[in-house]
Amino acid sequence: MSKLRFALVGCGRIAKKHIESLNDLPDAELVSVCDIKEERAKSYGEKLGIAYYKNYDDMLKNEDIDVVNILTPSGLHAKHTIDIVKKYKKTYSL
Repeated sequence: MSKLRFALVGCGRIAKKHIESLNDLPDAELVSVCDIKEERAKSYGEKLGIAYYKNYDDMLKNEDIDVVNILTPSGLHAKHTIDIVKKYKKTYSL
């Protein structure tokens, strides 16, 4: 079985915990991170040797992702979830 490919949207305080948890899962692989503050995404991306993005539209277009962890401020969860699902709908016919 191949690993599930994860991406993080939001690289704030909670991102470190998600990364640690994903690293503990043998069937999970973190493939990219995204944050509107590019220096945050770049820091994690370079540290982990994975792709990083300033916006998730580019990330979704360029990466093969199975699961997106939305780690943005809670008031933005619904907006980001709906937007990401709509983009995946085109690919996966949800």
